Amino acid sequence: MKMRIMLATEWLPPDIGGVARHVDDLAKKLSERGHKVAVITRKKRRINKHYEVYEIDKLNYLRIFSGIRTNFPIRRILKNFEPDIVHSHHAFTPIPLFALRAAKNLNLPTILTNHSAYFYEYNYILKTLGYIGFPFKTFIEKSDAIISVSKISANFIQQFAPRKRILIIPNGVDVNHFRPIHKKDDDSEFVILFVSRIVRRKGLHLLVESLRYLKKDIPNIKLVIVGEGTFEEYIRRRVYDLDLKKNVKFMGKIKDKELPAVYNNADLFVLPSLYGESFGIVVLEAMASGVPVIVSNIGGLKEIVNNLVDGILLEKNDPKEIYEKIMILYKNPDLRRYLSKNARRKVEEKYDWNKIICNIEKIYIEILEEKKYPLLYSKNM
Repeated sequence: MKMRIMLATEWLPPDIGGVARHVDDLAKKLSERGHKVAVITRKKRRINKHYEVYEIDKLNYLRIFSGIRTNFPIRRILKNFEPDIVHSHHAFTPIPLFALRAAKNLNLPTILTNHSAYFYEYNYILKTLGYIGFPFKTFIEKSDAIISVSKISANFIQQFAPRKRILIIPNGVDVNHFRPIHKKDDDSEFVILFVSRIVRRKGLHLLVESLRYLKKDIPNIKLVIVGEGTFEEYIRRRVYDLDLKKNVKFMGKIKDKELPAVYNNADLFVLPSLYGESFGIVVLEAMASGVPVIVSNIGGLKEIVNNLVDGILLEKNDPKEIYEKIMILYKNPDLRRYLSKNARRKVEEKYDWNKIICNIEKIYIEILEEKKYPLLYSKNM
């Protein structure tokens, strides 16, 4: 069954982050399977895509909750494209919300994928958000189906749609693009890799602080940082203050096609996030590439990684613990190989985009045929 599918997102590459990566991959996979796909997103410096992209000017976020019709640009796009289904991504940004409203005004089937999970450790805050977020609820609850990428994000979005059953379908990774190609030729450096936006909640400052201990035991240690962000200036200053300039390499934002080589040149991948992790696509990429991972025991990260089976979880998440966990793997190559092998197997079994896309397609078809939605991944995650 071939469909015309409209995706709506605030972020799309060259934007960085999990939502941008997910929507881009989803659009490409749906196109490869013969569907006609288009994406509505905000104007940006574009790169060539294998699917249609409709760029619109910045929308007035607050006016969406008023009676004033501000969704005319998206409404015109939908009427022009004539989609069978509209799939919005991330519930709390303007374009996805406007797309949901415009689609319902046109009596089009809608799906919302939630990629967020805030305050997931505090149920009383979640319940409060559900009450004060009533304007969001009026849009979210009208979706014909709601998908979340993890149990944590499902629990979060449930506060805004208490009468809805949330379907859990995780993010995917292209296991052919990210795979263990070869081990690095140069063993003169022990490379730790960090790939993410450089913002405080990602915990990069903790990893940098751990280097002051690590370089005493591993003189050839190198931290490679891929990404950009508002916290970068602080990180660079801290690297200078700690005399780590020879041990840290900033690569900035790089192209997707260059990422596999970066992963394959790393000995370890570390993501010591503080909070707000609903999933962690970069962790999947590292695991698919055969790189041992060390991540925080929070949010969606602890749903991906099984401690000492396919990765290592941080409990205290402070520089000293990060140092200790890195040293365990540095001293034990057999453990690194064990974790890498199990991680690659898990990604192939649970997170391969070719499997994820089939389950998303099933939801599209179920909605169009007006059947009861299948539970899909919810039972076995």
